[in-house]
Amino acid sequence: MGTLKGREAARHRLREAAWATLQQRGLEGTTVRAVAEAAGCAVGAVYLYYPNKTALLEDLVLGALAELGRQVAMRSNRPALEAVTGGMCAVFGAGKPAADLLLVLFRSGSTAETEFGRRVAGRLLTALAPLTAQLAGIAPQEAAAKALAAACFAFGFTLFESSGLLARLGGDAAAVVGAATP
Repeated sequence: MGTLKGREAARHRLREAAWATLQQRGLEGTTVRAVAEAAGCAVGAVYLYYPNKTALLEDLVLGALAELGRQVAMRSNRPALEAVTGGMCAVFGAGKPAADLLLVLFRSGSTAETEFGRRVAGRLLTALAPLTAQLAGIAPQEAAAKALAAACFAFGFTLFESSGLLARLGGDAAAVVGAATP
């Protein structure tokens, strides 16, 4: 099977090929065969690392959530809602492929009892930590409600932006986030 470094390089190449395929073909057109073609390998090689398309897409989602955590951390000097929304747009606001990846993420909400659902929840909690920290001084139920509302705004706004609807309506992303930021 090769060295650990070689296996990780192969997984990285497959993730890049999956992302490129998602950009070119969309969610439905992203198949294991299409990813293998984009990576320049046999279909069987993909199955060495991912048992199916869902597992490959889940790996992309987890990678995107890790990047979300990094993006939010880079914006830590801004208000929490602005940092989270800015991070969401940086990761998921790159057009239709990113919106497709968000759909995979949202579908994971119904799989909270799975290992993937738990990993998604953990990465989301890490990425949304600035919201939690900002609300630490208020009653727990109120803080939870505010953090949930802010997270819903950030996710909804990102879908709105990544779908292109905000631009078609002539909306200004900074103005929308500014209006929602206390």
